[in-house]
Amino acid sequence: MPKRKKIENITVLGAGRWGTAMAIYLSRKQLNVTLQCHLQSEYDQLVEKDIAPNLPGFSCEGKIAFELDLVKSVEKADLIVVAIPVAFMRGVLDRLSNLPLSTVIVSINKGIERESLQTVPEIIRGYFPNNQIAHLGGPCFPEGLLSEITPAAETLACEEDELGAQLQELFSSTSFRVYRSLELKGVALLGALKNIYAIIAGIADGLGLCEEVISVVVTRGLAEMKRFCQHQGIALEALYGLSGLGDLALTCYSPKSSHNKNFGRRIGRGETVADILSSMGGTVAEGYYTTKAVWEISQRENIDLPLCQGVYQVIYENRSVKESMMELMSRPLKVED
Repeated sequence: MPKRKKIENITVLGAGRWGTAMAIYLSRKQLNVTLQCHLQSEYDQLVEKDIAPNLPGFSCEGKIAFELDLVKSVEKADLIVVAIPVAFMRGVLDRLSNLPLSTVIVSINKGIERESLQTVPEIIRGYFPNNQIAHLGGPCFPEGLLSEITPAAETLACEEDELGAQLQELFSSTSFRVYRSLELKGVALLGALKNIYAIIAGIADGLGLCEEVISVVVTRGLAEMKRFCQHQGIALEALYGLSGLGDLALTCYSPKSSHNKNFGRRIGRGETVADILSSMGGTVAEGYYTTKAVWEISQRENIDLPLCQGVYQVIYENRSVKESMMELMSRPLKVED
């Protein structure tokens, strides 16, 4: 195991909402931060105006270095923050190689890969088996991270507790409290699972249904997440923590900040999935991809996930929302689990 050094130079991969917000947040802690941009247009706006193109209303405050060249961006990095949508991760990681063993990798993106059905840390581990990996997740939107007035909290998962403690201190501040966990896969998995139920909550909102429906989605969604976690060997402490119940509640009740809930809301209002996907620009609703991955796992392992199956049929099989809802409400009555 390489000797751990002080973390001072950080590279954030991905200049989307979360990546930009994390870069700004860490730069406020007097760390040397480089934000790696995938698109020339993003890079040009950041260099010329210091304004985040994917995070309206926020300045990079003149504290961040911007870089288009992926390999150059990580040359001096003690820590790499991965904030790339899961669907595009391998295209970026394929271009990285020979990272020093002392380089720590922390993922903050949420999702499950459709093809491999792997979580984000598992994908990263496949590329960098000897580097130390952690995952940060929980109930916080990018704007909330950057609010120095409103307190927020998340969970930092790392299988090596000493490193986890170091990262916990690195990411924490008086406005952002970080808890520590050893459940690396669990924290990453829960952050992906909750997006499925955020889509359902959005559909209910788009249909103009009563608020009680969201409570049902959160409660029964949590029950499905519990069944899924049990099949995956995930500790239930994580399920009931910030990365599980906390993130699920925030995303389902959010009036506007969740891409996944907005995706569902548009379905509820009658738009087609194809039209929604084609009009989202540079944003990604990870729940769209996660729903398919989790549904495939549930079919293979015989896990009872009726809400997941219902939304899968709506967004992948073009089933009507009304028909799916009637089937869910007509299932045989049972004891609550």
